[in-house]
Amino acid sequence: MKRVALRIALGLAFAALTAMAGEVVRLTDIDGVDHGRLDSAPGRATAVFFILSDCPISNQLAPEINRICTDYSGRGVRCYLAYVDPEVSADGIRRHQRDFSYDCCTPLHDASRALTEAAGATITPEAAIFSPTGELLYRGRINDLYAGLGKKRREPTEHDVRRALDEILAGKAVSRPRTQAIGCYVPPKEL
Repeated sequence: MKRVALRIALGLAFAALTAMAGEVVRLTDIDGVDHGRLDSAPGRATAVFFILSDCPISNQLAPEINRICTDYSGRGVRCYLAYVDPEVSADGIRRHQRDFSYDCCTPLHDASRALTEAAGATITPEAAIFSPTGELLYRGRINDLYAGLGKKRREPTEHDVRRALDEILAGKAVSRPRTQAIGCYVPPKEL
């Protein structure tokens, strides 16, 4: 019963955020290609990884983000990297993509913060997983490689995004829809 109430509350929160923004969140990549609306996405789920190109923890988790996107893309999961730095250029994003071998994720520049606000993301790296109708199903850390700032484990013991995707793809509710990401704060939106 609690899970149903939580899912309803999350869906209402997403609808309220979309209404407050006055627009539907569209997924447009750095080349201007429109990948559709977040609330009418094809596939079984949309995973968005919020990152900053100069955040060391974001960069440390780049290999795992790549593995997640490679492992789940054939199972109906669309993956995007949302660059949240308002000052980064398209060329800067392309350079970062090359430097960290991000060839499995579509890069988005979320300077307007529409996607960041729809997810409620405040930290990089942070992941958000949406249903095909735009319902926020999971938001939080990618895994628990970091126990705190400056406290890195040798290996992660929990793989939060993978667990959430496996549960979603199995038709189950996400058992832990929120976890606390550790990393760099999302910079304030340009005025």
